[in-house]
Amino acid sequence: MKTIDLSRELTVARGAIAPLAFGWLAMAVIATVFYTLTASAPTLGETTWHDVARMGTGWWMTTLGGQTEIQGVAISLMPTLMTLIMVYASVAVFRRRLVARWGEVAAAAIAQAAVVALIGVAVRPEGVWWPAIIGGAIMGGVTAAWAGRDELLVWPWLARALPRTGVFLGVLAVLTTATVAVAFVGGWSRVTQIHGYYLTGAVGTAGLLLVQLAYLPTAFIWALAWLLGPGFAVGQGTHFSVLGVESAPLPAIPLLGALPSVGDGYPWVLGVLAAIFLIVGAVVTRREKKSLPASLLDSALAALIGAFVVAALAAMGTGAIGPERLAQTGPVPPVMFGMALLVLGLPYLLGALVHPQTLTFLRARSEATAEWASDRRQAVKDRAEERAAERAEDDERAGQDELSGDDGVAANTEERNEPANPPDVDGSEAEPAQMETEPNATEGEDAPTSSDVAVSEGETESALGVDGSERD
Repeated sequence: MKTIDLSRELTVARGAIAPLAFGWLAMAVIATVFYTLTASAPTLGETTWHDVARMGTGWWMTTLGGQTEIQGVAISLMPTLMTLIMVYASVAVFRRRLVARWGEVAAAAIAQAAVVALIGVAVRPEGVWWPAIIGGAIMGGVTAAWAGRDELLVWPWLARALPRTGVFLGVLAVLTTATVAVAFVGGWSRVTQIHGYYLTGAVGTAGLLLVQLAYLPTAFIWALAWLLGPGFAVGQGTHFSVLGVESAPLPAIPLLGALPSVGDGYPWVLGVLAAIFLIVGAVVTRREKKSLPASLLDSALAALIGAFVVAALAAMGTGAIGPERLAQTGPVPPVMFGMALLVLGLPYLLGALVHPQTLTFLRARSEATAEWASDRRQAVKDRAEERAAERAEDDERAGQDELSGDDGVAANTEERNEPANPPDVDGSEAEPAQMETEPNATEGEDAPTSSDVAVSEGETESALGVDGSERD
């Protein structure tokens, strides 16, 4: 009978317990310490140790997507610094456990979900904490899979796209960090002014700074949302975006003093972002020795993965920080995904077109276009010359016809001016008839009359034949 060996799965499951358990313990201890130092404060009222433990546990549940209640106020905004610490610790543990099978990934997810469920059932924090069980399972599965990516995530397309994805996210992280730095430099006076409103001692100041430090990565997420255009809200009726700012009364939290002032915004920043990622995509493509289709595919996958990471971060930076209008804070994840693709991913993909094959194609296309244009110009020139020659021939022919027409008119005029003398019987032209007096006519005799001449001619013709011979 074949036995099932689950020793590897159990090893991974035991390792999955520590990151979450120590995270919960750290937050519970922090809450307890501050309660101990401020137990005599009137604001705490009848708060007990058990209440402090429940409050610390509820706050820890928000690191995984749960919700807690503090004096009846719902809090669900994730303290992202604690979340990132637990993610890092989980990856480190699973790397040491050498996760290499999907069964081990499932064991990690189940183990971390079980840790959350056991702590929740044991302490019973206030608020809707059970979604943290799902968050624990997601954290365990994702971190274990990433720790064993060399054995599990061996898809060729992912291996090719990871370098470009790293560049994409790295450039985005640098730009976001620069935005946060500019915001704090510009709003530092407001930050210190709000902090001065709290008349607390050293312990109170340390506690206030520690709480804000737990949410510091959330400020980076909000800065990213501001930079990409979708923006974020700090309560209903507010919107902070590079396209414009609409504000309303905000809670007196020093960290919020770095928020931008009300104004029309800076829409040109989106163009700068697009240009930066276009240049980055072109530089990465020029450095890598890949074909154009492979470069385009890798850039497209990197843009998709990067947009998904941006949307996941937006989900981590969304939640409630108070009652009523403060129940809505942070960006909208789907909108962040779309804008990341449009403003960052599309230029990054277009940058991949700056490829040697593209340049060769464009150069050949340009030469072919220039050759076609030259042939076209030569054809137009030849056609113009042919038309000019045809017009010259037509003009010459028209001139000759005009000259021949003038000669014909002159000839006709001359013919009309010459006398019409019919030819004689023998073909010679007849002499003009002149009435001359016979030289042998004797004087005194009368000249013959016309009738006499006619009779004489008639007698002569009758004496001759048709051909001029005498009749017999």
